[in-house]
Amino acid sequence: MLAGFGLIALAWLIQLFYITRGNRNVQPLFISVYIVGVVFLVVSDAIGGDINIAYAESVTIIVSLLTLVVLLLIKLKNSN
Repeated sequence: MLAGFGLIALAWLIQLFYITRGNRNVQPLFISVYIVGVVFLVVSDAIGGDINIAYAESVTIIVSLLTLVVLLLIKLKNSN
């Protein structure tokens, strides 16, 4: 579980780094690291028997993945 929270904190530090450099867009790297962190939490909760919490966290993974796909599609569209 601590690894999951650590990765989520790292994701926010990545996003903060970009913001301090003047880039206020949501970064795909932020979302990717965040998703991996939440996956760790889901696995930890599932192993620990907190299935309802694991399901709730899975919703955040799905929404984050959708956001990542949309961001990447927008970047792809803008690069053409």
